[in-house]
Amino acid sequence: MNVAEYLVKKLKNNGVNHAFGIPGGVIIDFLYALDKEDGIYPHLSYHEQCSAFEANGYSQAEHGLACAYATRGPGFTNLVTGIADAYADSLPVVFITAHAGNASQNKQRFEQEQEMNTVDIVKNITKYAAVVENEYEAEKIINKAFQAALSGRKGPVLLDFCSSIWKKEIDISEHINECELNKDTVNYDSVYEMLKEAHKPVVLIGDGIRQAGVEIQLSKIINKTNIPVLSSRGSQDSGRLFDNYYGYIGSHGLRYSNYIFSEADLVIALGNRMAFPLNSESYKKALENKKIVRIECDSREIQRSILNTYTIKNDLKRFVEEFDFKINCSSNWTNLCCLVKKKLMYCDCNSTVDFLCQIFKEYKDSDLVMDVGNNEFWASKAYELSGVKARTYYSKSFGALGCSLAKSIGVFYKNKKHIVCVTGDQGFQLNMQELQFISREKIPVLMLIINNRISGMIKDREKREGYAVHTTYDSGYSSPDFKLIAAAYDIGYVKADSFNNLKDIPDNNPFIIDFCADSQLTLEPSLPRGRKMYDMVPELDKYILDDTRH
Repeated sequence: MNVAEYLVKKLKNNGVNHAFGIPGGVIIDFLYALDKEDGIYPHLSYHEQCSAFEANGYSQAEHGLACAYATRGPGFTNLVTGIADAYADSLPVVFITAHAGNASQNKQRFEQEQEMNTVDIVKNITKYAAVVENEYEAEKIINKAFQAALSGRKGPVLLDFCSSIWKKEIDISEHINECELNKDTVNYDSVYEMLKEAHKPVVLIGDGIRQAGVEIQLSKIINKTNIPVLSSRGSQDSGRLFDNYYGYIGSHGLRYSNYIFSEADLVIALGNRMAFPLNSESYKKALENKKIVRIECDSREIQRSILNTYTIKNDLKRFVEEFDFKINCSSNWTNLCCLVKKKLMYCDCNSTVDFLCQIFKEYKDSDLVMDVGNNEFWASKAYELSGVKARTYYSKSFGALGCSLAKSIGVFYKNKKHIVCVTGDQGFQLNMQELQFISREKIPVLMLIINNRISGMIKDREKREGYAVHTTYDSGYSSPDFKLIAAAYDIGYVKADSFNNLKDIPDNNPFIIDFCADSQLTLEPSLPRGRKMYDMVPELDKYILDDTRH
């Protein structure tokens, strides 16, 4: 077995059935090995950044291994944004590239065309990165990379192969997985005591509960206690599993979610990094009146010192298996949460949110992939209002504008379900060359362009500064006629300004809805710097919550 064949079998044996990339001279032998192996299929992308995003979407679907590949030089550097996105969201993706010279030992600034020190470029955004220069060390390095990607807090790895070794034969040895769970005894007495004393506890969940594979198990446990559950915005779909779920918190969170978080006296953070700015006056005020319990397996995350926080270094799966919550939450507290949600549920709606809500209900069995910008916040609000239980996908921590089209492709190849892709007119333009991929493969994705003809999120910021650059047509921003774009790629298209305009949209072919959004809409609600978490703008009638304050 040669090096390329071994790498391909390693991918296949770890659940990778689809890989994404663009051919290049130094990578072509790896591509041939992919093409010849049954059960794993290479797919041609039209930009390496999208190859990475496609692999990220594929990984995110089940939080399993994925693969993207690229040629040397600009092929590799085009991957970097996607590598950073995978690292931020702890996605186990194997990124493969290659070189012709000895890239790891170049002493000159630029010794050979298209060659560079790949490892130094990505070492801070990967769990492991290595150059593979000969066949004798290939097996060891490949195994080490796969182990790093899949163990502990998962994440991306990069392997940069010397192209001359792809066809070199290697001897396969017995490989022992050295990764074992820490079996040290954990004392939960302090957590039990805090739960016993708490009058207003909440559980704050994040994507970590999906990564640890404990969503269903944890929801069954929490549902028995009636403890209210809050989430990060990107983990709304996980929240749907909990009977007492009260939405997502944040500077653009839901008003009732922020209110409940502010009122809580105990927060148990499970799979949630609590990644708010540590110097934020708003979050400091919210933490002053409560205790925090944080379960965290990553030593680097534990270094973040959060006010009033008791941290347990433990694997989340193990915590869920071992910890008995031993509590039945007070009905006074849960009734208050219900009342606040009822009063504030329909605040901050607009025509775009209403439109998205209707779309999500219509396509309740589809996967939902969101882009970055005001459109994703409107989509999050609409998802909450719709009540659907569809799976959602975001670029959560990295916020990579233009990722949704490519991620939709990766998600489809893992789940083989219809996709609704929500993007803005600006984000859509970043990677719309992947329409050729979608059209060629007839991927059933409904692309919903929230077209307000502006760069909305930055325009909102510039509005505060009183000066506009590159956010409106008059200040330098513009977008094309998307109907002509759709025709060029032989994709169905309709322009709409309401849900009632839509009819005869196919579920089994790609289609674009160009939604005419109001360019005057701003992102609401928002949390001005220094205010308490529930004191968001635009301000509501000050009496609206009076009967909750007793």
